[in-house]
Amino acid sequence: MVGHSWWPPDVGKIKVNTDATTDSIAGKIGNGIVIKNHAGDVLAASSQPFRYGLAYEVAEELAIFRGLVFAQESGLMPCEVESDAPAVVNLIHTDNPPLSDIGTIICDIVHFLDCHPQCLVGFAPRSTNRAAHSLAKFGLTLGDDCFWMEEAWVSPIILVDRPGNL
Repeated sequence: MVGHSWWPPDVGKIKVNTDATTDSIAGKIGNGIVIKNHAGDVLAASSQPFRYGLAYEVAEELAIFRGLVFAQESGLMPCEVESDAPAVVNLIHTDNPPLSDIGTIICDIVHFLDCHPQCLVGFAPRSTNRAAHSLAKFGLTLGDDCFWMEEAWVSPIILVDRPGNL
């Protein structure tokens, strides 16, 4: 789709793309996280499986929260997180999150952002979030969380959003 491609962060910032996907037949949810620099180089990535008992919005929130924490623990800050779940992003920016599982994770995200004001969370259409979506789908096949950092392993599914490949 023309005009809808991954956009790099400013120099000195890190972009964290997150996504969640479901497989109702297998009863699983997968999360995907891709962390890139301003040149589009993949610095870290993750695929994570979850039990299906989670609401889809909760899985999207967990992907965002885990993306923030993964970036912090990896020393890849300040960061901009992008999610293709507009309702979840809107909840993060509201003054009154709901009092439920959804609201609890939103409060955790807001607290993280309050402690790290240089970090941002925003919406990105699926067409700009393809690598994270592919890793979320890969998470459906896993039994445990997988994390990749500074390794030679770079899959074509992660490189799909790299500038110059679009």
